[in-house]
Amino acid sequence: MLFDLNAFYSNASTRNYDVCICGAGPSGITIARILANAGKNVALFEGGGFELTEASQDLYHGKNIGLNNWDAIYNCRLRYFGGTSNHWGGRCSFFDSVDFEQRDYFGMPGWPDGSREEMFKHLAEACAIVDIPENIFDELPKSHWKSNNFRISERAFSPPTRFRTKYIDEIKHSEKIDLYLNANLTDVRLHDNLSSVRHFELKNYKNDTFQFTSKLFVLATGASENAKLLLNFDKQIPKGVGNQNDMVGRCFMEHFNVDFGNFIVEDHLMWEQGTVQFSPTEALIRKLKIGNAVIDFNPNLRTKDYGRLHALKQSAREYICQTETMKSFARKITELDCEGDGAITSLIEQTPNLNSRITLGTEKDVFGHRRVVLNWLPSKADDVTIRTLGQEIAKDFARTKLARIQLRDFVLDDNIPIKDYGHHCHQMGTTRMSINPKDGVVDFNQRVHGLENFYIAGSSVFPTGGGCNPTMTVLMTSLRLAKHLVSLVN
Repeated sequence: MLFDLNAFYSNASTRNYDVCICGAGPSGITIARILANAGKNVALFEGGGFELTEASQDLYHGKNIGLNNWDAIYNCRLRYFGGTSNHWGGRCSFFDSVDFEQRDYFGMPGWPDGSREEMFKHLAEACAIVDIPENIFDELPKSHWKSNNFRISERAFSPPTRFRTKYIDEIKHSEKIDLYLNANLTDVRLHDNLSSVRHFELKNYKNDTFQFTSKLFVLATGASENAKLLLNFDKQIPKGVGNQNDMVGRCFMEHFNVDFGNFIVEDHLMWEQGTVQFSPTEALIRKLKIGNAVIDFNPNLRTKDYGRLHALKQSAREYICQTETMKSFARKITELDCEGDGAITSLIEQTPNLNSRITLGTEKDVFGHRRVVLNWLPSKADDVTIRTLGQEIAKDFARTKLARIQLRDFVLDDNIPIKDYGHHCHQMGTTRMSINPKDGVVDFNQRVHGLENFYIAGSSVFPTGGGCNPTMTVLMTSLRLAKHLVSLVN
């Protein structure tokens, strides 16, 4: 059923629910559907509507004080039904085994033992959700190129699936799911003993207040918003709900997009399909104690010139491109692409870093919540990963005669700072999963440490970010959580 909270009065009655879920993005929708299919009554809350509105999106404004000052907390998120699936690019991949290991050189505990096995029980269902075949990763084309240090990255592409389009009719007509639009979570109220949640407090845009009770409660509003809300819920616990160990908001992770340099194609057979993406082997990651990554090689196989002087331009280009000396000199004066030239970009795992974090500022939003302050910071370990990957893949390509790589100066010289850590809008880690409550916010089952009936979903629970897009892992963890919640509700 569908309800608009703007049309409700504060004393409007609501039915009894088994589970209340705040956040109608991929995680929240997935969990609600699994619960409903198991016969459980679910309240699903969306702070926006079915379309983007200024009033809803304004709640994502905040301040950036870390890297690049890119407005990630606003521009990377969408606050309406379907969440970030509304602008998702569709790339699907999954974490490697090494991503789930306890990599001591990261300085923080990784995923609890058994995480990968538990997650991958739900791979087939995750594939169905994003409309890709279950066996698509097994059927990826093989390459003649062989290396012990790098491999071609596994990837598949969803159409991409828009959760708003795919699931809205199902939810509207569900007898088990009540979807509330314009429903903004403003507080999580605990019982007097502070050991469990009593109710969710929500407000519409007319500032009417509502209370929703259930047996279990789930927060699924994204890595930045999950942290913001928990830190703001400080009426009963001064530091915020789930923040007894000062871990809420810490270890904010993204994937770095570093421009490694340029390359010239040698093995043309390898590049005939265009862009190829490479990842380090698990053996190389363990040996060199680095993070995981995807490195994109985008060849420019057919350089063209246009205009009345195109023939002259083409002749000049061909002459200059004959030698490295002339190319290097020309590139100091102007941009120059030669046939076979290409650019190298990347998606690089960030080491969990306690100082890379979300806190709250003094400015408040319309509901009185203090806005987010994001301090996204790399560590020395990240710089080691970046430089090591660049140097190793350049050596590997030279050895196998796949391509010749010209690396940026900062990759080769530790004394030259890395200035441009690009991003991918993959926000993770602010309510990380941990066995010891001192190292995170939720346990293996994504239950908030110290609370009996409160759970967190989405990429905010990731202890590490892996070296690939997070969507499939988000869905697998959400499916696992949903089935765990089903087992708890009588």
